[in-house]
Amino acid sequence: MRIRVLSWIGVFLGFFAAAGPSQAQGLPSPIAPVVVPSGAPIPAGAPVDLTLDEAVALALRNNRTIRSAYLQRVVDRFDLQVAERAFTPQGGIAVEVVQRRRDGETRSETYVSPAASWRTPLGGVVGFVWQRADPLDGDGDGFETAGVSLTQPLLRGAGLAVNMAPVRIARLQEEINRLQLEATVSGAVSAVITRYRSLIQAQEQVRLAEASLERTRALLETNRALIAAGRMAEADIVQTESGVANQELALLQSRQQRVSNQLALLQLLALASRTNVVAVDPMVAERVEVDLERAMDKAFASRIDLLAQRKSLEQMRQSMIVTRNQRLWDVSLVASATRDDGPRFLERLDETDTTVRLQLSVPIGDLSRRQAVLAADTGLRTAELRFEELKQSVESQVLDAVQGVETGWLQVEAARRARALSARALEIGQEKLRFGRASNFEVLSLQADLRAADLQELLAGIAYLNALTALDQQIGSTLETWRISLND
Repeated sequence: MRIRVLSWIGVFLGFFAAAGPSQAQGLPSPIAPVVVPSGAPIPAGAPVDLTLDEAVALALRNNRTIRSAYLQRVVDRFDLQVAERAFTPQGGIAVEVVQRRRDGETRSETYVSPAASWRTPLGGVVGFVWQRADPLDGDGDGFETAGVSLTQPLLRGAGLAVNMAPVRIARLQEEINRLQLEATVSGAVSAVITRYRSLIQAQEQVRLAEASLERTRALLETNRALIAAGRMAEADIVQTESGVANQELALLQSRQQRVSNQLALLQLLALASRTNVVAVDPMVAERVEVDLERAMDKAFASRIDLLAQRKSLEQMRQSMIVTRNQRLWDVSLVASATRDDGPRFLERLDETDTTVRLQLSVPIGDLSRRQAVLAADTGLRTAELRFEELKQSVESQVLDAVQGVETGWLQVEAARRARALSARALEIGQEKLRFGRASNFEVLSLQADLRAADLQELLAGIAYLNALTALDQQIGSTLETWRISLND
């Protein structure tokens, strides 16, 4: 069929080029380089049975979105490690080689300067510096300089709450990042589940189309027998032949839809595109009792976006502590001790130069700090309003999801009753046709009704199962339902 369509298109384009203006002549056909595919279906190869549990397991292992999220977690955890080392002593060493020329004399020296500092949780900074200088030519003696200092803020930057705020913010961010990982995994799992059911639906549609085609072909044979017996006019068989052609077209469309769903599922599972996967889990819709109050409590306790927003609010409150503290005056106590040309710093403390001073810095006419506080306070209040709006939205979404589950089950029951009645009506119509008490058109209509009822039952069942999956997403229990624990 594809080759025939391409051939007709080629003839049409050739006619258009011949009949068109001279400028169109000589242009290559747009389908000239197109290779006509073989008759093998895509995906091809031996069928590979795949259960829903296996599909979810493959997604957890292969899905590229999940793998990318786990790669990002390496960076996230290291960010937390860096933040928590804020009060760990830091050190370094510097080495210099200096050559000086003065009054015609050249002097080369080496300098070795180790240094260390420690920032305390109260805001103070303790520093130690030691420097050793030695001549390279061995002419003369070296010298040493050592010093220790302490800077302790008394207002701005002072206190445990202010200095621990960045660490608390980093820890909250780590919890938010982990929640984002859960959301990514949960979303990917739900997508795989939905796509797997779409493949089941496509496979069932192929089966229903084949069954409908067989019924129509059987009716065609019955028509021929009735015509041979003189009990039906030959013109009446055209309706049945048209029905066969329509069912063949519907079967081709169903097969193409199945291939499309296979490819979409393979994309989520990161499997080779030509893998001929077949969904083998039975599509059975069974009633699940849903307690609205328990579902609501579960949503407020486990919903990922709510938990993340709560932690984001706490981050903003910690930032507010720092912002308000920055409005204070800068009052600091600074103490230092320096010793020159001494082999050991602690020897002969009476020769050590010590300094203690109190520093005060008062900003005048600077409104930027007040501006920062006003912006932070406004941002916090706005975030609290958004959080309240999110809570109401979650409540509405859970109510809608529960209602969707209940309505979906009613549709499943109605579709099952309609299918049973359609099947019984077709049996009666076929029996009447054998005795000449029904027309060919009536039986064709009954067959179409049965196919529509089969499809409606299938769609209702899939929709109900998807509604349960959506409810899991809304209340934040997808990972719990599928017993997935994050290996973080």
